[in-house]
Amino acid sequence: MSTREPGSLRRSVAALAVIAAGCAAGRASHVAWPAPPATERIRLVRTYSSGADVETPMARFWRGLAALDAPNALYHPVGVAVTAEGDLLAVTDQALGGLFLFDLRNNELRTVPRDALGAPPLGVAVAGDAIWTVVPDRHVALSFSRLGQPLRSLDLRDCERPTGIAIDAKSGNVFVTDTSSATGKGHSVHVHALDTGAHKATIGQKGEGKGELFFPTFVALAPGGGIYVADTMNARVVEFSAEGKFVRQFGERGDRFGQFDKPKGVATDSFGNVYVTDSFFSAVQIFNADAGLLLFFGGAGDSPGFLANPAGIAIDGHNRIYVANGLNFRVDVYDLVNTSAADSHAREPAPANN
Repeated sequence: MSTREPGSLRRSVAALAVIAAGCAAGRASHVAWPAPPATERIRLVRTYSSGADVETPMARFWRGLAALDAPNALYHPVGVAVTAEGDLLAVTDQALGGLFLFDLRNNELRTVPRDALGAPPLGVAVAGDAIWTVVPDRHVALSFSRLGQPLRSLDLRDCERPTGIAIDAKSGNVFVTDTSSATGKGHSVHVHALDTGAHKATIGQKGEGKGELFFPTFVALAPGGGIYVADTMNARVVEFSAEGKFVRQFGERGDRFGQFDKPKGVATDSFGNVYVTDSFFSAVQIFNADAGLLLFFGGAGDSPGFLANPAGIAIDGHNRIYVANGLNFRVDVYDLVNTSAADSHAREPAPANN
């Protein structure tokens, strides 16, 4: 696990899982990281790919008896968000252009189709009873109820290409990443007021220096009210304070542990640890709040728990982890186990350039 030893993260990360074959109706067999004799920390729980994964056993029985296909299946999930209680999972599908709402409380899958959105959605976030999703081609964020009913919209014409979204309900701030283009001047994070939609601030600018961004994708809230930004084409994560001031950045381009190629999804757990998906390495790396490397999981593959072009990541209030597993057509769900706040002390430093 040492970042000082050479070798490919993409090859090594997959070799450290423990797998037992078999998976039915979204329920996973035992897949965990790291391998014995180390203490197990990440355990695959299940996967979600269609309405069949949330329907009741009786509904599944009758559908099977009638030889009906699984309803409303994901094709290329990209963004993912979850309520703190873990009873509603929201997923954007870039290929189908829809918003999938897995109601885990009522065992239902609802969808907001592309026609209702106007174009494919990307980033998604939960704020209270509202699910917000960014529609880049329309330069707008749209909100829906748990039932998929339209609520409000947020004008994002200040962004050249809005992509990711995070909402701090306490401060009333909405953070939207502007992924822009190679020739565009965006490459920043825009802050809007949740209640009025007014533009409040712009964080970062195009570049590769400290606090600068190049093709930022997803964004997540830091425990202290600031934000973490996946600075994708700079191969790092950048942290800003709630006031938009540069705090630190960590990671660099490379194939060792603690390094990135194309980081995209970012999320935090209840201990303040930072989870980062890398779409190229098809892995998730975990850092503590001081950017120290703690663990990694996933790895390239199509078996349950393994990843292919992962993007968004979300964590609920029970430290259950949801990863949009794009080219595997599903969301993989993991539990953080055998872990306390004391375990956030890093045993290996992450490459940092702050």
